[in-house]
Amino acid sequence: MKIKAVMTRHVFFLNQLDNLSEAARLMWDHDFGSLPVLDDEKNLVGMITDRDIAMAAYLQNRLLADIQVASIMAKNPVSCQQDEELFSAENAMQNHKLRRLPVLDEEQRLVGIICLNDIALAYKHGRDKEVNAGEVADTLAAICNHRGHEGVVASARI
Repeated sequence: MKIKAVMTRHVFFLNQLDNLSEAARLMWDHDFGSLPVLDDEKNLVGMITDRDIAMAAYLQNRLLADIQVASIMAKNPVSCQQDEELFSAENAMQNHKLRRLPVLDEEQRLVGIICLNDIALAYKHGRDKEVNAGEVADTLAAICNHRGHEGVVASARI
């Protein structure tokens, strides 16, 4: 199955010159955990998460309106192509511990975003012949495993 069959096509994005107040508003209004960041030519230049915003506010002790997106975004984001097979997005998510990937077209323009949720929902909604449940579980497990703790099983104290 191709990534374009599962991805979310209507994508909100930020400009690198926007401030974190605008980023937080978009995330809150549309229930997103991250947004792609584009430059003035609409090239993908970064990604920003709600955690990035929270940590910037805490560490910089400044108003969100006074902090520019470009100053905290993850530069050179991992992305995928809409015509790639779904397993390549899952592999990228696993290898980089990412829940979401921007999706680009042949001209490297943003055309969508694919989330772990999109893949899991495709499986749930009857595409089980095309989406492998084991791969979905492996992707989630790889993302959830904390950096530096690969292969370590966490235990809870009671």
